[in-house]
Amino acid sequence: MEKVLLKDIVIPKGTIFRGAPTKTERVGDDHFDCVVGLSKNTSGVFGYCVDSDFPGELNNYFTDVK
Repeated sequence: MEKVLLKDIVIPKGTIFRGAPTKTERVGDDHFDCVVGLSKNTSGVFGYCVDSDFPGELNNYFTDVK
């Protein structure tokens, strides 16, 4: 399954990024991510849990890709 973003997401200047874990385990099918590039030589990953236990809470931000 894929999700499409319906709104811009702005990460404010001053947001602190901390070291990421070397290994991550996710339970369930509610986790989605995408790769973003800030320059032609760099990339990063934005991930989000679109938790099905809270239907409707993120409907303004994500919808299923058909």
